[in-house]
Amino acid sequence: MVAGLSIQLGERSASADIAARLPDTEHVAAFMPCTPNPTTGFFFYVPRRDVIDLDITVEAAMTLLMSAGMVQPSGGADQQKKLAALAETARLARAAPANRTTAPAK
Repeated sequence: MVAGLSIQLGERSASADIAARLPDTEHVAAFMPCTPNPTTGFFFYVPRRDVIDLDITVEAAMTLLMSAGMVQPSGGADQQKKLAALAETARLARAAPANRTTAPAK
């Protein structure tokens, strides 16, 4: 799983040639820029189920990226609570598969 802030490149799915080589689930294109130079980074196809959309502006996303998360988008306490809730949701989603227990073998 790719962790961190990435920029989804629209609703682009993998081409048929690439999709044939990916696991059998829907994938979307994502670019994870590096700081402090966001013109460099890494390109991934990420399972759509692992994508969490944030309702923030491009400017706020770039500020968050360029500051490595140190400068949070403005918006007051409500915005900070929203971001904290989204972060907790992402943390729980990542932890969910690890918390599953299997029945003991008979």
